[in-house]
Amino acid sequence: MLMVLGASHHDLELTHLERLTVGVDRLHRDLVDMVRSDAPSESGTAPVLDDHAPAVRGFVLLSTCNRVEIYLDANRFHDAIDAVTAAVAAACGVEAEEVGSLLKVRVGAPVAAHLFTVVSGLDSMVVGEAEIAGQATRAFRQAQLAGTTTPTLNALFQASARTAKQVTSSTSLGAAGRSVASVALDIAADRFGAPASALIVGTGAYARVVAAELRRRGQIDLSVHSPSGRAESFAVRHAAAPVGHADLVDVLAKVDLVVTCSGGATESLNADVMAAATARRDRDLPVVDLALRPDVGRPAREVPGVFVVDLNSVSDRTVAGAPAVEVMAAQDIVIAAVAAFEEQLVMRQLDPAVVALRQHVTRTVRKEMDRLRAKYDDDVAADVELSMHRITQTLLHTPTLRARELARTGDGAGYVQALHTLFGIEVSLDGSDPHAAR
Repeated sequence: MLMVLGASHHDLELTHLERLTVGVDRLHRDLVDMVRSDAPSESGTAPVLDDHAPAVRGFVLLSTCNRVEIYLDANRFHDAIDAVTAAVAAACGVEAEEVGSLLKVRVGAPVAAHLFTVVSGLDSMVVGEAEIAGQATRAFRQAQLAGTTTPTLNALFQASARTAKQVTSSTSLGAAGRSVASVALDIAADRFGAPASALIVGTGAYARVVAAELRRRGQIDLSVHSPSGRAESFAVRHAAAPVGHADLVDVLAKVDLVVTCSGGATESLNADVMAAATARRDRDLPVVDLALRPDVGRPAREVPGVFVVDLNSVSDRTVAGAPAVEVMAAQDIVIAAVAAFEEQLVMRQLDPAVVALRQHVTRTVRKEMDRLRAKYDDDVAADVELSMHRITQTLLHTPTLRARELARTGDGAGYVQALHTLFGIEVSLDGSDPHAAR
């Protein structure tokens, strides 16, 4: 079954959301270990769905500046919730009971509806922002590389990507380039004017978004500092000047704007650094802090002359909403996409039965071919094998089509029973994963 456990700026204050994202890298590792320890057997089939089956088959972890969500393909609802809640608690250092109270759970059809809404920018802090679609794509790729996706999760995220593209191409929601970064930069510009120079602190995916947004706004002298030492490579790709630790205060003393988005475990700009920089300035130092775990902590924010725009500023600002007609058009696209995805899942519910039938026939043909190869030369055996393959494909065509028809009408149980009665084939169906045959 599809599930998602998560929280966003809609559900929690950002301070509470920040607590859940502490240790997100460890959370990903722990979830990978959990899924791999319960991986299918070498035969490639999933375990029989009983009390000994893994609670979670696969997952995709989506963590951004204003949400953390774990999308699951699960066998058992309550066990999956308990396992993931425990993993989040261990990673972020919060009691499991409290984590359980902070995470919202969706299961079944609402999972697709939620993800498609999220990637379309309709659930974002800034409605219509496009960054979330790319973040979801990267989260899915990370899961693929880690080997934690399943056919059902693959279908879900591929469908979500198509939905996001359709919303972008069919509506004007993303045309204005509105995003969390753009709104935060607008807030800073309203007070301090357009910057001629800026320092980006951080080199991750969101730093790339910030660099592109700053460039889009006009010519700007761009510098980059990386607490983890990756400034050089980022600077080459984005025509920026790398700034080392030794030169950080000098640059902070001169630039018009600082944008931080490293989101590390420790503050990127501490009070001592900020005090040293502001002491050499004749004007305020505006800082846009886009990290959920602030790069500029409270002591640094209290340094005289430091003005911070953060995610709370973006959330609190009254921004003209996206045109209602465009939002409604996007919602219609999402509704249609969810319906199509649900139909796709329904039609695939009998895939395990079709796979089992094909495997049964293939094994029978293989046994007969082994007998024929011992009796005839290779050329004759090859001709016979080709003919048998064609006959097999022809014979299996109708049962395959009938499986889809019966799945659509909800009559799949009769199909499974027929396979058992006629061929002795046993199939385990759980209604969500098309690879649950045995």
